[in-house]
This record gives sequence, C-alpha cells and structure tokens, in this order.
Amino acid sequence: MVFHKGASAAAVLASLLLVSCEDADTDEQLVAEEEALTPVEWGYEGAGGPENWGRLNAEFAQCESGTNQSPVNLSGGEISELPDPQFNYASQLTEIENLGHTLQVEVAPGSTMNVAGREYELAQFHFHTPSEHHLRGAEFPAELHLVHRGPENQLAVVGVFIEEGEARAQLSQIWNQLPAQPGESEQIDIADFSAETLLPEERQHYLYPGSLTTPPCSEGVNWMVMDQPIAMSAEQISELRAIIGTSDRPVQPLGDRELRLDSQ
Repeated sequence: MVFHKGASAAAVLASLLLVSCEDADTDEQLVAEEEALTPVEWGYEGAGGPENWGRLNAEFAQCESGTNQSPVNLSGGEISELPDPQFNYASQLTEIENLGHTLQVEVAPGSTMNVAGREYELAQFHFHTPSEHHLRGAEFPAELHLVHRGPENQLAVVGVFIEEGEARAQLSQIWNQLPAQPGESEQIDIADFSAETLLPEERQHYLYPGSLTTPPCSEGVNWMVMDQPIAMSAEQISELRAIIGTSDRPVQPLGDRELRLDSQ
C-alpha cells in the first residue's frame, strides 16, 4: 500500500480500516513485505550479537558458516620476507559518519597503497573499541582499520592497534567534529591530513586471508595487521568509546589458514 504525499489524516485512517477488513492472507503478505523492507538490526550484544549474526539474515550466513573469518589472534605465524607496502596517502578527508557501531571517515580519491606492484585505493578508515584482533593473546583499547579497494574490487584492510599514551595530534581536528548520534555525519575539509600519520613508524606486519569483521562477514579480504601499535591519549580513547561503545567481534578460529609475519 502506498500513501501519497499530502493525503489527509482521514483518508489514511480510512485506508487502514479497509486493510483491517481484508482477509488474513493479505495481512500476512503486507507484514512480509514490511519486514523485507526493514533493515536487519545487528550489534554486539543480546539477540543481535555476534553469536547470532549468521541467523539474522540469509545474507549474513558466512558469519556462521565461513571458514576464513576475522578477526583472529595473531600469534606465531611463518616468518617470511614479505613485500614492503608503499603508502601514498595524500588526499583530503571528506566526511565522518556515525554508523552506530563505528565512526567512519571517508577519504577523497587519490590515496593509495602499493603491494608487490598491485595498487589499492584507500576508501575509508574506521575504529573499533576494544581491538578486534588480539596480538599474542593481548587485547588493546582500540583498533583502526584502513579499508582499501584494489583490482576487481578486492579488499585489503590494514589493521593498527591503538594503545594508551600521548595524544595523537593528527586526530585532533577530526575529534573536534565527532558526530555523537547514530546516523549523524559531519562534512570535513582537512586538505593537509595524511592517513599515513596513523601508521606506526615500524611497519612489521602480519598477513592472512580473512573476512569483514561485521555483517555480512564476506570472505576474500586480505588482512595486513601492524605488529607495532600507535598511541592515543586516554581522553581520545574515552571519547571514542563513549560514542561507539563496545564494537569488537570475538576472535575467530584461524584453522588451517596461513599466517605470515614479516621478517623485517
């Protein structure tokens, strides 16, 4: 049923009364259509929590049935001489959005990461509190994910652990514009910001094949997680946590996947 813009309250009420007199099959069809149009709500606790993601929607099936899921505990791994990623981050930021479960910063086209001759463009970066990956069994207060798209739309995500320490000055301009409510966004114009300032000085990293850490938990994501954390102040971390709350998916079994650590 469609209510045209400008319809009177009486007309709307009459239409609703008419629907109530229709047969049960029609009622069930309307309910089914409404449910199909309602976004699936998921979160990090209760009925919509991670243990139930795979059953909330058929599109989320890999959250439960997938075998290459993320995050994981990064420990051990084969020490390998991995190609050094070349970061060419230079573009301005365009928008920061509160998605309810994270704060996501959109990046203008032009920032790239090159790995062994393959180029990936930085699309956005976002945060989780506490960290999703664990490092040799240890959890950090927060984790940064820099999401890149490469050839054939392949995803490569760089994960950076965040520990408590000195304030990260490069984030101060963003932190002054944090949208507090889910669904809110703020346009930002920071032309001289480089996301490379969010990477640690030492770039030793783990590599493994994984997935998105949020529904639909799609696999085929190339993960590169830095071994060295960056620091943010206790106040910056608290402000982040106050807005997005707990937003970490539990670690998933590594299984027989190959985990490699850069030999540096």
